[in-house]
Amino acid sequence: MVKNVKTILVMLFCLVFILSCSMACFPYISEITGQEDTPQTGNIDGNDNTNDTENLVIQKLNELKDRIITPPMVLSHESGEVFYSIGDKALIFIKGCADKGNKIEVYVNGVQQQEEIIVDNNGNFETLNGVEIIEGENDIELISVDSSGRKSNPTEFNLFLDVPRKAEYKLYNNKTILDEIGDAYYTEEIHPLVYICGNHVPSSTISIQVNDKIVSEVEADGSGVFELEDVMLQQGSNEIVVWALSPSGFISAPVFKEVMVYRDLDVPYPSNLSGYQQGDANYLTWDTSPDTYFSSYKLVRVEEPCLNPDYPEHDVIATFTDINANNYIDDDIVSGKSYFYTLWSLDEAGHAVSSNVVGIPKPDYTISIRPLTSSADSTISRRQWFYQPFEITNEGTVTVSVQPLMAWIELDPNTEGEEIEISPLWEVNIWNPDTSEYYYESGGVYETYYADWVKTDGYTTTEEETIYSADGLTKTVTTIETTQTTEYSEVNRKRLMSTTVVTTTAVTNLTTGVTTTTTLTPDTNTGLVEPEKIGSLIEGLEPGESIIVEVKIQNIAAENGEKIIAHFHFVPVDCDEYYYIDEIVSTGDVIAIGKSRD
Repeated sequence: MVKNVKTILVMLFCLVFILSCSMACFPYISEITGQEDTPQTGNIDGNDNTNDTENLVIQKLNELKDRIITPPMVLSHESGEVFYSIGDKALIFIKGCADKGNKIEVYVNGVQQQEEIIVDNNGNFETLNGVEIIEGENDIELISVDSSGRKSNPTEFNLFLDVPRKAEYKLYNNKTILDEIGDAYYTEEIHPLVYICGNHVPSSTISIQVNDKIVSEVEADGSGVFELEDVMLQQGSNEIVVWALSPSGFISAPVFKEVMVYRDLDVPYPSNLSGYQQGDANYLTWDTSPDTYFSSYKLVRVEEPCLNPDYPEHDVIATFTDINANNYIDDDIVSGKSYFYTLWSLDEAGHAVSSNVVGIPKPDYTISIRPLTSSADSTISRRQWFYQPFEITNEGTVTVSVQPLMAWIELDPNTEGEEIEISPLWEVNIWNPDTSEYYYESGGVYETYYADWVKTDGYTTTEEETIYSADGLTKTVTTIETTQTTEYSEVNRKRLMSTTVVTTTAVTNLTTGVTTTTTLTPDTNTGLVEPEKIGSLIEGLEPGESIIVEVKIQNIAAENGEKIIAHFHFVPVDCDEYYYIDEIVSTGDVIAIGKSRD
């Protein structure tokens, strides 16, 4: 009997070991052990004590099973997977499965990033807000936590973030002397010309931007060297940005360089202001004034990016009478919001000279759009409405308005004609369900419409006019055929439309029946095509603020199975209503289907 007990104890140890190693792949312990709630009967040597011991082992195993939490399984990534980014950080979205109702904790490089991820009733989970990884190797751990707070063993894997190398460059006063220019450049010229030289991957395309304007795109030679002569700077602060597009298609992170140009040291001149945000404060520093007759510094701050912080028109947040003062901490801020500063230097005669404008943090015009659950079935009968809501969020650091843009409204089938014009098929709107404000209204949609910004195939329209002579003996038919073709550049995201107009005149002598036809030389012109603004602005969205808008579609006269596809874009605009094409977001296709009368 002792021998049997020892054997059972050894089996118990082995089963526990196997069970603990297999939980990640086999969530149900009963399937591993093959045990049911009813214990097995009978024993080998006829000893009832042995049978009791076996039942005790099964009971302990079932208790152990109840205490073990299954580790999560990752479905979206493989260990060792490589991601690419132009910055030193990136967001990834992890999907997987685990026991339903549990919470998933996510750790990156030992630091917990998310803890409120709930496993749904189907056993699935997803990190909807994204998980941040950094350049290089990242160690990821996922732990499943049940409602009692018990945790599973971690599921571990590695991900790698590869960041393309940045372009390296220097500024020189000219190509011959090659005196390197640092943060300050002293010159007698009003608009000095400088020389830029650098290196990157051979045959890469280098973009060079000076003060928010791209001045050139040059190509690196076979050794990776690139150069550009006669780059014009302005007096005061200059921001130079260089980035590269490698032959493999990767865009490097931009490299910024600030250069303060001084024309004459004998007169008061602006200080070079710089700053950064740390915690709940903005830290500003500046170069001290060389002015012999110095009076004071005035630090001016505004919150509107379209304003230059002027003295004395705008708020002075600090005054310094010590010429050696060179820093200030502004802790009266709202986190995540950009502020714009200048430092004004005043002399005893009352002259005031401003520094460069510094935005902290750097202005970011970014919005996001997220579809929400539709409020109705997309198959709608006549006079019914379909609503597709979206949440638009200001992800940037400055207050923006949002401009709706047309992409397309497409009908299937695409029906048109006098009958349809009298009884339009659909009505399409963009509105705010909370305020009932309409940003876009289209009350009679009876044919497909594509905005030129997104249409690249081109199209032709024909107009015809017939005129009879006063004596009724001559008929003149004038036909105007207009063809428009749009070309799109993936590099600079610009579109050019070519329009060709062909005019043909046919004059018919109604007495003789002879027709004379004349076709004029085609008239062709090309122009830049911008995104098509529609409706009105969604105004004053603060940093971090969200708004709900709905694409609202009504079936006016659509038959059973007829379909409409509405697709809109939204873009942030600044206080001067300039919009940022790179920040366009899309609703995607919003589809409604007609349903015949019941």
